[in-house]
Amino acid sequence: ILKSALILLIVAAFFLASFILVGEVWHINDYENDEDKIKAIVKMIENTGAWGIAVFLIIQILQVVILPLPAAICYIPGALIWGSLVGTLLASAGVLVGSLINYFIGKVWGKKAVEWIAGKETCDKYSAYFNKKGKVIFVLMQILPFFPDDILCMVAGLTAMNFPFFLAVMILVRPLVIAAYCYVLSGTFIPFEGWGLIVWGVIFIVCIVLAVLSFKYQDRFENWLVEKFGKKN
Repeated sequence: ILKSALILLIVAAFFLASFILVGEVWHINDYENDEDKIKAIVKMIENTGAWGIAVFLIIQILQVVILPLPAAICYIPGALIWGSLVGTLLASAGVLVGSLINYFIGKVWGKKAVEWIAGKETCDKYSAYFNKKGKVIFVLMQILPFFPDDILCMVAGLTAMNFPFFLAVMILVRPLVIAAYCYVLSGTFIPFEGWGLIVWGVIFIVCIVLAVLSFKYQDRFENWLVEKFGKKN
């Protein structure tokens, strides 16, 4: 009885903290640019004092599952507060938990739940990719920035993809992507002054070009990716 009560207390505390954080973080979208959003999250975490790490972890979990914020905006505050290495590890831990939740949403609650969250067209498209074209496609889509990583985790739960493989990808691949955000975008490798400003200018232009191309040609790129790396029938 005591064990069950303790578990229920922990779950209740998590949901209460999540409810409060969702209310706080939701307003961050009112800021005009990403820099102000990141500063707002940093301030919010620092104001929680000793609970900062727990708050940061919950933000990562919620970011994967429900929060309407870009992943980078949630990762970078950890690097700015605790350094790139610790920020990467903490963000990876939170994202891992959130990704597992998404996987089991698909596995336990089924296609109707995923369609309600992601849309029927998106669900059908990626389910077909994973069922017919093999696991390599899933790994590549987790690495490349053109794909909805979190929705892919839900869809993976609908397919024949086994849990050990999914878990291995989340542990080995996602932290590499998060580290790239934490180390590069926090200014650890490229400073926000001097020569770094020129490099950031080039990166900004490249990102704009890639964003436009990905928006315009994503379907073609997906088809090429599947044909190139998909398993042979």
